[in-house]
Amino acid sequence: MKLNLLFCLLILPTFMWAQGPGAIPGNGQFKKGNRPKIGTVSGKIIDAETSENLEFVTVALYSERDTTFLTGASTDPQGRFKIIDVPVGKMFAKITFIGYEEMQTASFVIKPDQKDKFLGALALSSGAQNLDEVTVTAERDIMELGIDRKSFNVSQDLTTVGGSMTDALNNIPSIDIDAEGTLSLRGSSNVTIFIDGKPSNLTSSSDADILDQIPASSIERVEVITNPSAKYDPEGTSGIINIILKKDRKGGINGNVSATLGNNNKYNLSAGVNARVNKFNIYANYSGRYQERYVNKDLHQNNLDEGGFMTDYNKQTSRRDDERYSHLFKGGIDYDINDYNNVYFSATYNTGYRNKNENLNLNYFDANDNALSQINRINDSRSTSENKEFNFGYRKTFVNPNQSLDISGQYSDGIRDNNGYYQEYDRGMGDHSDPIFEQQNESPERNKIYLGQIDYVQPIGENGTLETGWKSTGREIQTDFYSESMNAGMWTPDDSLNNNFNYNESVHALYVMYRHQFGKWGLQGGLRAEQAYTTSHLEENEVTEEQTVNNNYFAVYPTLHVAYKFADMREVSIGYSRRVNRPRGRSLNPFPDYANPQSLRQGNPYLKPEFIDAIEATYQHGWENLTLTGSLYYRYTHDAIQRVQMAQPDGVMVMTWDNVDHSQSYGAEAIATYNMTKWWKLTGSANIYNILITGTSGDLDLTNQAWAMNGKLMSSTSLTKTLSLQVTARFSSQRATAQGYIAPMGGVDMAVSQKLFKGKGTLQARVTDVFNTYKFNVYSEGVGFNSDMTFDWESRVGYLTFSYRFGNASKKPKKGSKQRRSGQGDSMDMMD
Repeated sequence: MKLNLLFCLLILPTFMWAQGPGAIPGNGQFKKGNRPKIGTVSGKIIDAETSENLEFVTVALYSERDTTFLTGASTDPQGRFKIIDVPVGKMFAKITFIGYEEMQTASFVIKPDQKDKFLGALALSSGAQNLDEVTVTAERDIMELGIDRKSFNVSQDLTTVGGSMTDALNNIPSIDIDAEGTLSLRGSSNVTIFIDGKPSNLTSSSDADILDQIPASSIERVEVITNPSAKYDPEGTSGIINIILKKDRKGGINGNVSATLGNNNKYNLSAGVNARVNKFNIYANYSGRYQERYVNKDLHQNNLDEGGFMTDYNKQTSRRDDERYSHLFKGGIDYDINDYNNVYFSATYNTGYRNKNENLNLNYFDANDNALSQINRINDSRSTSENKEFNFGYRKTFVNPNQSLDISGQYSDGIRDNNGYYQEYDRGMGDHSDPIFEQQNESPERNKIYLGQIDYVQPIGENGTLETGWKSTGREIQTDFYSESMNAGMWTPDDSLNNNFNYNESVHALYVMYRHQFGKWGLQGGLRAEQAYTTSHLEENEVTEEQTVNNNYFAVYPTLHVAYKFADMREVSIGYSRRVNRPRGRSLNPFPDYANPQSLRQGNPYLKPEFIDAIEATYQHGWENLTLTGSLYYRYTHDAIQRVQMAQPDGVMVMTWDNVDHSQSYGAEAIATYNMTKWWKLTGSANIYNILITGTSGDLDLTNQAWAMNGKLMSSTSLTKTLSLQVTARFSSQRATAQGYIAPMGGVDMAVSQKLFKGKGTLQARVTDVFNTYKFNVYSEGVGFNSDMTFDWESRVGYLTFSYRFGNASKKPKKGSKQRRSGQGDSMDMMD
């Protein structure tokens, strides 16, 4: 009984406030009063014994006349709160916080000549209950909506436990990851990935391998920002995916450990500890992963003459065995100098290793099915990576909790060494043990990121906020390639292949943004101006002259968001933004990748950035047990970057990138959360979109258009108080590419979770791709060829995970589903 009462005191007022001012506890509706909302109530909450500031404390206002709930908020990290749009009348405040006795203030009045009420410093006394003996948890919503983003709490997804960041992202609506690790958002692979709101070498790898090295357990939430405000970098055609890593701020010492075992040699281990004592908060996390996985690939390519008739064809079949392991360390410290000044520092270190051993059979036939040649190629490639990242900053807040100054910096240094060893055997000329071709190469790559940023927020009046800032980002990408082949028993350099390619970029930006609350209306407008300097430099070798390509440009990126919150759990918003996609790395390097001599990948140093105009409208409607969110969106891309495939006269395929005239994409997205019962919740999403590509690359017409859709459905069931079951299904229809299509694909994941040791331990079992149906098939055609390729990777895998958390929960709560960290009392989140 005491536990239930404590839960209600903590969660219920906050839940009601999150529905908007005037919500009446108990019926989920809004009180329709006529009293003007002109007041402001503020104050500060501290611990009565230690005078420590208390964060996440719920402050709720109630009418003196009939004790009706009016509005409320929660405290910020300095213990301060500010509730705006308070209606006139006589009222009192209730302060509730887990582990403390409830406090009720004396009554006070808000009226036209006394609009502001400062309650001062309110001291809470610890409750008699020992929190080490009981755990109170409040499950957060899987999705939370802001004016310019959707936040997904991946900790609620059982099918990602023991998995990687790739697994977590692949279960989020609108996001898809194909067999090669390419991530796309709403059908576009040109998406920017941030870690904790900043670019990072943890996500800068072009083949996305690094995403599979970061465990899902290290993620707090994922923000999908399809129409970012002017504060954010305007990079990415479809938007920004911002991955927020965990950083605990509980009081005392707390920690967790987790171990995962998967079939066919797959192991994960993670551990974290957090200590908060007085003004210091120190945390450290570790995760390690090891896995072995196989990939089978089949390719059939027809080579055509000018009349479109087949002259010859080839079949490629391969089996690739992947072995990889990684370690990720993250630690940091926060120090509260005083109530208004805070400094912080964090460091992340990641190291990884990957070994890919591929047995590739190349079979060539003429038009009459006569064998021309049969080659067996062994591709053995190994790569090691090391990434170091440091973040530091200073944050100043003021008496007004909505005013702040942030100064931050970042340095990130990533090194990746790629080494390959290749052998070819002629199987058509009898059984020969000696290879007809041997080659080895190494390709070290270094990626550095420098970042400096200043952000200032200034409240204007009671309902307005002006935000401005400066940001400079620098990148250095250095790629060397050295190859040598066996000739007459000696290794000799391949001078025509060896190269050195460097890319340097600096972007300097200023932005200004204003947001205002007009009753139920919310407005957010901004302008970002950027000057970009980019240089691609290719050093001279025997067959290629030195090349330096400079591309400097100035651009302005306006943004506008308008939202309206109805009085019955409904909200609508519309937003516009201008964005850019800057080519980097392999897409610019003109030297090809020779891992498969019949399928080369080559960059284009003259590739230009593409600019995108995007508009989106979102409507959300909530009932007692059902929440529906629908979006309509449109993107127009100038100088659209597209992958282009061409067949050389000898049949070798070359994949590169080029700018076409433009592309358009428009579609509709729907997300629904339905609590069928107290123990069964369904979350579903569907995205239907059309892509129109218009333009040419040389003599190749790349114009193409097609509709596509993808959907995901997650069923979460509480079988008992401690046993949960989750089933997740996803499906993608046929999707158009510039030169063909990707065939439909889908699969089902399943997970079961059992809580142990009074909730401190959890045993979870999950199976990915239960029916083994998740395969990747792509058809392409162009001048002189058509091809059909299928990837079939080890997707059905079983995992068993045990996790345990320890420590105390003194002074700090678990964040409830509707608690607001900002401490503002406004009825709509203008910025998350």
